[in-house]
Amino acid sequence: MIRLLKSKGLLWPLILSLIGVTVLVMLGNWQMQRKVWKQDLIRLVEDRVNSTAISFEVLKQWVKIAEDVRFQPVKISGTFDHSQERHYFLPHGDKVGWHVITPLTTISGDVVLIDRGFVPDQLKAQEKRRDGLPEGQVEFEGLVRLAETPNYFTPANDVAHNKWYWRDIDGLYQSLNVAAAKRFIFMIDQRMSATSGAWPMPGVTRVKFSDKHLGYALTWYGLALTLVGVFAFFAYGRMRQ
Repeated sequence: MIRLLKSKGLLWPLILSLIGVTVLVMLGNWQMQRKVWKQDLIRLVEDRVNSTAISFEVLKQWVKIAEDVRFQPVKISGTFDHSQERHYFLPHGDKVGWHVITPLTTISGDVVLIDRGFVPDQLKAQEKRRDGLPEGQVEFEGLVRLAETPNYFTPANDVAHNKWYWRDIDGLYQSLNVAAAKRFIFMIDQRMSATSGAWPMPGVTRVKFSDKHLGYALTWYGLALTLVGVFAFFAYGRMRQ
């Protein structure tokens, strides 16, 4: 069989086609796995964001026992340190801008990263939004968020210029000189502001996710079938010669 394939110039086209089909099928399978993951995430978020908020002390206990705390509503109180705010680039709708991440010190001395919400690019500078800098003890409700994993297209965080392009929680804590033993694996997205109409605008956590993985998977599987068809047509022509 190999001798016949060589004589017809089909051996290498067959090998390359098999490799191509294998890769395409693997990509399709990966998208199907992503589909299962995305559906689980959608169900978790839908169930959790509308659940009763827990206290921050309970949240800490849940984290210690490795409880899944993603998007868990939580009540927290403390004092913001606005001099240490960090800026995380993330557009909101059709507006280009930043999320303002500010460390909050609780009564018990914990330092928690709070995503206070979105500001358009022209209001990134703190002096342009003085009415949105609450002083003293504040209390609010938020959603627990975990760190992100950047992809190949995500820019590196520019720590020196306070420009963050992905949610690197440990890196944010490190930039604040918080000891590793006192860092949390989560941050909290603020849901409501005590100052109506002031920037930053809270409550912009993305809680709806699209699920297009089935379409992507069918595309990869379709390409694999197309490659099989192309090779079969090519081989048929060679065998007839």
